[in-house]
Amino acid sequence: MAQSQGAPLSRGREVLLRDRLVVFERSVETGRTALNEPTYQWSEIGRSWAAVENLGAQEQVALQIEGLVAAVRVLVLDTPQARSITLADRLQVLGETWDIVGRGPHAVRRGVFAFAAARAAPGALS
Repeated sequence: MAQSQGAPLSRGREVLLRDRLVVFERSVETGRTALNEPTYQWSEIGRSWAAVENLGAQEQVALQIEGLVAAVRVLVLDTPQARSITLADRLQVLGETWDIVGRGPHAVRRGVFAFAAARAAPGALS
C-alpha cells in the first residue's frame, strides 16, 4: 500500500489529500507460555497514506459506536492489500491506536477504500 504522500483522492467536487501515514497491524501468535497458552503481539502488516476525517454523530449511531468514543474515517486507495485488512486488525494514525469497526469500498467514489475506526474518548474511562 505504499503510495506517495499527498496524492489526492477526489470525492465528487471535493479533493481529499492523503496526508496522514496510517500503519495497519494484525495480532500474531509469537509463542507459548509455560502453560502452553498462546501469546500474541501486534505486528505491522502495511502502511498507506490516507485522508482522515472525523465521523459525525449519525454515522456513529449507524455503526453502533455512539457514546464515549472518538471515531474517524480513513480513506486509502483501493488495493488488494487494503481489501485484506479485517475487523480483527487495528490501525495507528494521528498518534493514536484505533480499532477498525467498519470497512469497505467507498460508497461514492470508485478506487477508494474506507475504514471506520474508533477508540475510547479521552477521559471516558476515568
